[in-house]
Amino acid sequence: MPRRKKSEEPQQQEQEKKTKKKSTKDKYIDPNAIIDEYLEEVVNALGLAYLNLDKDEYKELIKEPFAAAVGEVKTKPKARTIINRLQANKDSLMEFLALKLLRIKNLDKMTNEQLEFVVYNIKNTVKELGPQLYEELSKRNRQDLIDFLRTTWNLYGINSPVECPRCKFNAIMPDLSCYICKYVISMKQLKEKIHVIDLLIDYSKSDPEGFKEIITAGYFYYSWNGISPPSKMPKNELLVFEIILNREEKEKLKAYYSAGNIPQNQ
Repeated sequence: MPRRKKSEEPQQQEQEKKTKKKSTKDKYIDPNAIIDEYLEEVVNALGLAYLNLDKDEYKELIKEPFAAAVGEVKTKPKARTIINRLQANKDSLMEFLALKLLRIKNLDKMTNEQLEFVVYNIKNTVKELGPQLYEELSKRNRQDLIDFLRTTWNLYGINSPVECPRCKFNAIMPDLSCYICKYVISMKQLKEKIHVIDLLIDYSKSDPEGFKEIITAGYFYYSWNGISPPSKMPKNELLVFEIILNREEKEKLKAYYSAGNIPQNQ
């Protein structure tokens, strides 16, 4: 009987390993094979029944988290086990489902309940979704949901120190446009919003030298940290506004300074 070549032995062993690995993998439960059986129970347990989606839409909505909750197991888990795993991090799950629902249904085609679900559950993604959600909510005259969206924006959005006079979101960007409703304010409106003269007079009491520099330069920077003179422009802040003083404002501030209202350095 001819002897097996040594070079053939490693190849055969490797093939046996692959066959064994494949055989073992085939024993794991396929989540797609049991999702139909558990779908209604999972949907009800997660409080999603009111969304009134059809069966295929519900399957599409929950298939990824459902598969993760099933995991790699060789025996079929009970429905309660899967539900408990899904509910263990429910806030993150609901945020994921809200985003998934936006991929399944067009925003303008959503029912009021579906739209409410999205608004109530988005968090960090309000930065991307805020403008389109505001537009749709405005069309439907849902001021209650706009108020909720505004709160979410304050927590997770690009929170600006300047409020938009139209939509009331803290969403005016340094180019003077509103991130949410696209309204563009004027420099005059910006100054009215921050009460520029009163703001600078208050600032003069804590930083007389900076105040003097602002009068001389004719402009300053404004951010969440307040006023900065030109020489101290904030370097590491996302939202910094350059505010240019007009002639009337400079005259008022010079008069205030000349009247001796500024504390002198000792």
